Amino acid sequence: MKNLILFVLLFASIGASAQNQDANPYGGIYYNDNSNYRMSGANGLPRTDHANIDTLTNVLKGDLRFDTLNAVVVVYDGTAWVSQNNTGNCACIKEASLTIATADVLTLNSAPIEIVAAPGSGFAIEVLSASMKVVFNSVAYATNTALELTSSGADIKQFDGDLLGATVSKIGLINRDYRPTSGQTQIIENAALNVSVDTGNPTAGDSDIKVYVTYRIITL
Repeated sequence: MKNLILFVLLFASIGASAQNQDANPYGGIYYNDNSNYRMSGANGLPRTDHANIDTLTNVLKGDLRFDTLNAVVVVYDGTAWVSQNNTGNCACIKEASLTIATADVLTLNSAPIEIVAAPGSGFAIEVLSASMKVVFNSVAYATNTALELTSSGADIKQFDGDLLGATVSKIGLINRDYRPTSGQTQIIENAALNVSVDTGNPTAGDSDIKVYVTYRIITL
């Protein structure tokens, strides 16, 4: 029995020395993988600095690493390491937000503001949901108060909501209510997504707003 206890204690001490958490600034545990270190715990991906990523060996197409310099996930495409956040490598849902000062809100019809950049040839932006926050100051926006999310160059919007006329501070949803007719365009290849208002510029108002959008990039 004493021998068994001594063996268990010896094994535990060896295991503790192999899991050197103090040497890991991210709070996880290192595991020796011959060519580099893998880590579990706070982060589930192997981490490497950008300068050394191209020197990694024994990698396969689809392998993932966390680039500590650029703070992005990269994937090996069989030839090179590319950002997992690039349009062509990510089918994920994305988010964007934009604070618009009151002076710019008052010109949103004549001068729409980009909230998501054009995704590149062969891709398009599809809006999934949107909302707007207004911190009311003293004067409500008037006349043209329907906020829109529209692909640059499209005939009709993807989302809109009559939220600018708010007389109190609030957050509200911008809705998807529109379907293009046979002769209208709505989602445009390689077009930015813009925030604007319908018909004309608001005629009054003095509150800043913030627009939030959830979207995906579709491959055409």
